[in-house]
Amino acid sequence: MKQLFIAWVPFQRRNISMQSHYGYELKFLSFAFKSRYLRFVEYIFKAWKTLELCLHYQPQALWLQLAPTPLLYIAHLYKGLFDRQVKIIADCHNVMFRAPWIRFPGAVAFLNQCDLVLVHNDWVKNQATAIGVTPERLYVLEDPPAVLDDEIVQGQELFPHPWILYPCSFNRDEPIGNVLAAAHLIPDITLVLTGNTARAKGIHDLSDIPPNVKLAGFLPKVEFDMLLHTTDAVLGLTMLEGIQLCAANEAVGTGKPMILSETKILKDLFYKGAVYVDSDRPESIAQGCQEAISRKSELSEEVAELREERYKRWLDQASYVDAILGSSQVVNK
Repeated sequence: MKQLFIAWVPFQRRNISMQSHYGYELKFLSFAFKSRYLRFVEYIFKAWKTLELCLHYQPQALWLQLAPTPLLYIAHLYKGLFDRQVKIIADCHNVMFRAPWIRFPGAVAFLNQCDLVLVHNDWVKNQATAIGVTPERLYVLEDPPAVLDDEIVQGQELFPHPWILYPCSFNRDEPIGNVLAAAHLIPDITLVLTGNTARAKGIHDLSDIPPNVKLAGFLPKVEFDMLLHTTDAVLGLTMLEGIQLCAANEAVGTGKPMILSETKILKDLFYKGAVYVDSDRPESIAQGCQEAISRKSELSEEVAELREERYKRWLDQASYVDAILGSSQVVNK
């Protein structure tokens, strides 16, 4: 089956990690204006590019990473004008079911017209059902353990050990201030924060950075993967329930110990190889980092076990999507 996956973002590990199984063509549309006031123009450009890609590939199944909601409009426009047989699979991150995206006109109605609406855990499924998404359309497909390039050549160490990687988006749910406060309590551990710091403006205060905190910025995939391979542990924090955290799946994929927020969903999904902390308390974050470093060997062994268990679980879930696509073939990991 000819499949196309379109995401209006520069990068998403989930899409890459599922590609070998489903065999879709994956296209990231990363063009973006720095000013939010030009977002409408940006979306027009991405909408046009999306239509071009659909007309070029003529997919039998069209996968969408949602949000943003306008991508959903374009997919249904393509289906209505050019190919009424194409199957639309909406791969919905939790943010799709929160404002502003779910408040776009017709968002729920267009989701209900998709062939399949994928969510990443049961908590988000309940959230989607509560706002009116048809239960028969909904299906939980968790993130598989992250797939990284096995041929990465590890160069010289960029940071002194021990050091912990904290992949950030600088969204409101991330306790950046508490992490910076925690860093003051553990001066012997370096914390490396990745992500576009420009997104922190008006949300997080980055004016007082401790000397053991490094802001690496948004990195190309190869450079970010090298950090994943060489770090001592991965930090993944959120203030919200239901957030699955891509960083946790990336840690599992590379066999790294995790320091995670003690939310129900994270404790359910990542039940081995992790130290759980209270994201509201810098002291708890600091203690969690110290514990992960001291138990590095033990936690690494647990993560290796978790990777195998989660991959088997994901294959079971993926078989239902295979059936929707009309193919029961399983591609090698």
